[in-house]
Amino acid sequence: VTSPLIIAVVMASMVQFMVGYNTGVMNAPASVVFPGHSTGSWAIAVAAFAVGGPFGAMMAGKLADSRGRRGALLIDTWIFLLGGLLQTLAID
Repeated sequence: VTSPLIIAVVMASMVQFMVGYNTGVMNAPASVVFPGHSTGSWAIAVAAFAVGGPFGAMMAGKLADSRGRRGALLIDTWIFLLGGLLQTLAID
């Protein structure tokens, strides 16, 4: 165990808390970004991250085992890009 390894592990652990906090607190820009949405729709949107995360983690492990790390990342990248494209082209 080396010092750079310990620093890398500590930094990676701390970043996970920040990403989770920033993703979970979606109501901060609600009045500016999505005016007119109900509290229930925001609750569903925030809960989707917490509910979908474990399923995505389980699927990613199986995908990496079957396709390899590079293949799994390529598939994940295309899914991510497709999701962004669908959100961009959404009418309302």
